[in-house]
Amino acid sequence: MMQITPIPEALQAEAEQRTSQWLEALGTAYAGDMEQVARVLCGSDYLYHWAKRQPQWLVEALAADLSHLSDNILSIQQKLDLAWPEYEVKQFLRRQRHYWSMHIAVADILQQLPIRQICYLQSVLAEQLINCAQDWSYHQTFQQYGMPVSSDGEEQHLLVLAMGKLGGEELNFSSDVDLIFGYPEEGETRIGEGQRKSVENQMFFMRHGQKLISLLSDNTADGFVYRVDMRLRPYGQSGALVANFNALQDYYLEQGREWERFAMIKARVLQAHPHFREQLANIIRPFSFRRYIDFSVLESIRQLKQKITIELQRKDAQNNIKLGDGGIRELEFIVQSLQLISGGRHPQLQAKNWWQALEALVQQGLLKAEDAGGLKSAYEFLRKLENSLQIHADKQTQDLPDSKAEQQKIALLLGYEDWATVETDLAEHQQLVARFFKGLFHDPKEEHDHNDEVPVLKKLVQGQLDSERQSEVLQQYSLSDQTLEELQNFRQEFSERKIGLRGFARIEQLLPHLVIQAGRQKDSNKTISRCLEVLQGIGRRTAYFEMLAENIPVLEFLVQLVSRSSWLAQQLSIYPSLLDELLFPSNFGKQLTKENLANQLQQAMMRIEMNQTEEQLLALSRFKQSSQFKIAAGDLTRRFDIREVSQQLTDLAEVIMEYLLQLAWNEVTSKHGKPRQDAGELVTDFLVLGYGKLGGDELGYGSDLDLVFLYQGEPDAMTQILGEKGKPLELHQFYTRLAQRLVHYLGTRTQQGIMYEVDTRLRPSGRSGMLVSHIDAFDKYQMNEAWTWEHQALVRARPVAGDTSLKDHYLELRKKVLSCDKREQLGQDVITMRKKMRDNLDKTDSRLWDIKQGNGGLVDIEFLVQYWALKYSKSLLEQCSVEELPFNNVDWLQLLAEKDLLDKSTRDCMMENYRLLRDISNSRALQNQPALLSKDELTEQRQAIVEVWQSTFQHSDVE
Repeated sequence: MMQITPIPEALQAEAEQRTSQWLEALGTAYAGDMEQVARVLCGSDYLYHWAKRQPQWLVEALAADLSHLSDNILSIQQKLDLAWPEYEVKQFLRRQRHYWSMHIAVADILQQLPIRQICYLQSVLAEQLINCAQDWSYHQTFQQYGMPVSSDGEEQHLLVLAMGKLGGEELNFSSDVDLIFGYPEEGETRIGEGQRKSVENQMFFMRHGQKLISLLSDNTADGFVYRVDMRLRPYGQSGALVANFNALQDYYLEQGREWERFAMIKARVLQAHPHFREQLANIIRPFSFRRYIDFSVLESIRQLKQKITIELQRKDAQNNIKLGDGGIRELEFIVQSLQLISGGRHPQLQAKNWWQALEALVQQGLLKAEDAGGLKSAYEFLRKLENSLQIHADKQTQDLPDSKAEQQKIALLLGYEDWATVETDLAEHQQLVARFFKGLFHDPKEEHDHNDEVPVLKKLVQGQLDSERQSEVLQQYSLSDQTLEELQNFRQEFSERKIGLRGFARIEQLLPHLVIQAGRQKDSNKTISRCLEVLQGIGRRTAYFEMLAENIPVLEFLVQLVSRSSWLAQQLSIYPSLLDELLFPSNFGKQLTKENLANQLQQAMMRIEMNQTEEQLLALSRFKQSSQFKIAAGDLTRRFDIREVSQQLTDLAEVIMEYLLQLAWNEVTSKHGKPRQDAGELVTDFLVLGYGKLGGDELGYGSDLDLVFLYQGEPDAMTQILGEKGKPLELHQFYTRLAQRLVHYLGTRTQQGIMYEVDTRLRPSGRSGMLVSHIDAFDKYQMNEAWTWEHQALVRARPVAGDTSLKDHYLELRKKVLSCDKREQLGQDVITMRKKMRDNLDKTDSRLWDIKQGNGGLVDIEFLVQYWALKYSKSLLEQCSVEELPFNNVDWLQLLAEKDLLDKSTRDCMMENYRLLRDISNSRALQNQPALLSKDELTEQRQAIVEVWQSTFQHSDVE
């Protein structure tokens, strides 16, 4: 809060005179702070006027308990008597407005409350007075025409939409109130005794609205309450004063204009039944906020900005702190435009209040915190200055004063020593806002005019260069004739598709920049081909063409990623909505923990009801695709190493699986009830085990999920039906249904593709075995029937979702199985299984070597780790707890070396080569290439692995 400065000497005489006149009107001594009185009366002609008429009001305002000011204002509506005549209601409304405005103004002038709170209190006051007018006018109209009802007899009420700053609860001191009136349904009034004939609802609410406006805006001896502006309604001044919901919906669906989308951001329904309030909100919300990232709005922003600039030049209004460069209007545009662009995708951005919206933009990573801090400071300074200008004479003005006397008074109201300091701070804030606004919403066409490359490349793509010049340009950008043909065919194809002038103009704008960015990559021809594949996938969705044309840095990042990964290009072409992620560069390269992913998933799903299964699965698929895309982007830009990539992909799969398990649980229990313990306590008693790459935290892009399902409890026990409907099942059947449902959800194909391919063949007895195993049966099988390879698989078998108590049970079981000493031919079994896998799966030929299955490849390292883990597990378990036994191959190597069961040189050789081969395999996947290398590559590394294999098994139990 700014420190209070003394009243300037030039204003002392006027301050003393006004104070004296107030004391005379008060008629008694005042024991309070006379300096405060003098400051208030000298700074504001409006407060001076009302203090002379109602001297006690100022006493009460100066002594007010500000902690209860909001509550006191909120009690105004309770004081209204619906039986009062109209003149008495008008007097009541005006007196309440002036009385509480004095309280708010005094708190502002004396720096007792921040401007955000001042604006809120001004909004609360306006809302209360409008509600009073609405209550009385409804009562009076009802007395004349009866009760308005719908065709099925439901009582109807007028809904008042507060627009602008009132809607955002950030009202000026002397602002108009912008309102729109609506009512739910057509019908007619139901009349009672002594009432006139019935009228249509439209007529009722028109009369009701007219009376409401009159109560607020008529000028009486006490002035007016608020000027009411109804021009924001459909069709403006020529439109009906009030419209039903169907008419409103039709208008905004078919005829709503871009500037109305801005206006509707702040639309807030005042007092209304929650059902009607939500109905109206559901009409307005989708009009302003598109489901996709909406860059088409930028052109509208520029057009509006251009109109403002022209108006400023015509009116010579640079002295206006709202409309001038760096003014309040630009601050509102900055925030509202970012809201419109991304608000459909991020509901948190749909805040109506400027401050709240700014905070949400920072939280969503759309504004840097330091930028937002500067904008917030500027906004609060300008709003404080605006309020002071209006408190001075209760005039709706944003123009800076010309006379020195008024300038001194405004400086006094702001708490400044002089006007020169005000101007210095004002200029600093305005420059910051204007600079930010210009940078955020610059017109790329203006930028292109100064770029010599663009016009030439535009002619190249359009086929307007002569052959000699064309050859020069192609050589300059390392482009082939075939690539030029691809570009020209793409342009021609989209021209013929007739995607509209606006869409085609964006393509014309985009393609030269695509060539420029591609020319900076290693293989410009391949890059352009991949980029065109992505653009083909966009199809008719011109919003994405606009996004890329408007944001050259976004296009640059896209080209970089696509040049490095054909897999990513393919993903983008199939799922163009992934392009949205490029708008948030701060999200790339950020290591996402499982907790981060769970929180992001919760935010993505919070607006979807649990019973909307199809919508749930679609949203989950989008979440998976976008998260995987961000991980891949961080991978391609080398911000993650292979272990970080795999860990994030594994965590992503687990978070999704946990969510789907809950979804499956809800569905199956709703039909068949829930399992119960003897005490009747409801439990889950179900566990999902992840084998292979999932269990070892080593998932890659497009990896399958190897799953095994366990349960505990009495298999023959029946589920408990909680309601009247449902069919109870035996426990084994229940958990089988649960597992089937989970597998079905994971494999369901949505618009975003399949979530995950699931493989359940690693369960006991494989395909011929039951889908779900009881924990005791699993124990018995592992100890008495499982093959050695199944124990090898157990080395990486990790609980990934389900019941905690069953997880602990499983870990104890795993410990027991791994430490079993019945494997008399462990080495022979491992070699035999490895040979069988190589014979069936190895793709090595005379030229190429299989990174995974080839001799000296990844599987050799995995089998060695599994062999060592099984061979030494009994010794390890004497030194480690169950929780310390790892699942990941690298962690096993670390533990074995740490316990002196493996020499450190072998550990280092295995770890280094394992990471290297996984990194190469991962890179091949990102290029949509098989995991094969030329036989003359990595010969030393492969030989090192073969030598470890040979040295390990030559002294084993192999015959």
